Amino acid sequence: MSRPSRQPREELRKAIVDTTKNILDTEGVEGLTARAIAREIGYTAASIYNVFESMSDILMEVNRETLSELDAMFEALPSDGSPKDRLEAICLSYVNFMRRNPARWSALFGGLRERDAFPEWYVGAIDQLMNRLAALLTDHAPGLAPVAALRSAELLFITIHGLVSLDVGRRLDMFTRRPASDLAQSALEATLLSLG
Repeated sequence: MSRPSRQPREELRKAIVDTTKNILDTEGVEGLTARAIAREIGYTAASIYNVFESMSDILMEVNRETLSELDAMFEALPSDGSPKDRLEAICLSYVNFMRRNPARWSALFGGLRERDAFPEWYVGAIDQLMNRLAALLTDHAPGLAPVAALRSAELLFITIHGLVSLDVGRRLDMFTRRPASDLAQSALEATLLSLG
């Protein structure tokens, strides 16, 4: 690829993040290096580090977009239908999204933890996902206290996340022959049963 004329910083930042997502989707985490990103956008690796301090910072921006996509799943839920239908839809959407995007899933929740504390926006985005899930559980069980709804949402998410983790890592079959989507459905049913 020939070197493009100098891009404004924000355009270059976007190109780096988009290219990182593309490399993750096509080559996995193993193929992700500053040189690979630079080669794809026609810049030098040093140019990448003029925009981002580290590869970890680039991945944080990819994670920001992934979290936004997960949040958009809630926005896409149909307004009609029962709360149970919407809960089933969001659980299945999560399982399918992560199975389609295993490297981005790994970047979001896997790898070495390089920070003692995550940025406020990151924690806020995850909190928002948990609160949206808790709201759906409250729609299903209107008498549910907010703290109990949030705890149930956290437990449901962690359960489904764990089975997706085993599935993406090709280890789920060590425990069961059931597909991840069926297990997610069972986890949701157990959660709803516990709520009464």
